[in-house]
Amino acid sequence: MATRKYNTWKQEDMDEALEKHRNGEIGFNEACRRFNIPKPTLRRHLKGLNNRKKFGRPNDMSPEMEEVLAQHLMNLESCFFGLTTTEFRKLAFELAEKAQLAHRFNKEKKIAGKKWYYRFMKEHPTLSLRAPEPTSMARSKGFNKERVNEFFDKYEEILDKYKFVAHQIYKKDETALSTVHKPSKVIAQKGKHQVGAITSGERGLTTTGIFAMNGAGEFIPPMLIYKRSRLNDALKKGAPPNTEFGLKMDG
Repeated sequence: MATRKYNTWKQEDMDEALEKHRNGEIGFNEACRRFNIPKPTLRRHLKGLNNRKKFGRPNDMSPEMEEVLAQHLMNLESCFFGLTTTEFRKLAFELAEKAQLAHRFNKEKKIAGKKWYYRFMKEHPTLSLRAPEPTSMARSKGFNKERVNEFFDKYEEILDKYKFVAHQIYKKDETALSTVHKPSKVIAQKGKHQVGAITSGERGLTTTGIFAMNGAGEFIPPMLIYKRSRLNDALKKGAPPNTEFGLKMDG
């Protein structure tokens, strides 16, 4: 006896079959044949008896509860306390237990399953797994609404007092430049434990680059600060015109 296959039709086919049959364009049997929909299935949809949006077992949490959980994840991340996948799955288990839901999570390990996590992320495309940048406690405390408003209040006060124009207002920033370049991905034997590429070193030293531009879009020559006691002329080769060079001793 052949095994009956379920859900072999597509939702767009079902919608078109219902529309054409209700408009009198095709008959019931013709709609089933043309769109490959079983007769009992089409009959249930015509009578409005099939209101399920998806097949398979129901979710362990209601859509409303999952939406609250997704918002909580974003709130935690905005406060620099984002959760890892394992921490999130444990939180989901605790929430399901607290709400006394009939869930299928692992009660022995007290954690939600990986399949549930992947399904949750798929249904909430605003979330993604990201690598966070290290942020100090002092910096996170300093960046808040009150501090930002205080900064711009003082900034506007200075602008009004001294009547600065765009070409007199400069923004400076600095960055760390490694003397060891990062190799690009290369084609290698599949399954090989380690793949190497020749570089100038494995760790190298860090050079500080300082750059500045004004509100009119004009740049001033950059400055490069090397971590060494003497400046070799070879280090100036290829630098932008009028670049300033400096030295920074250890300690």
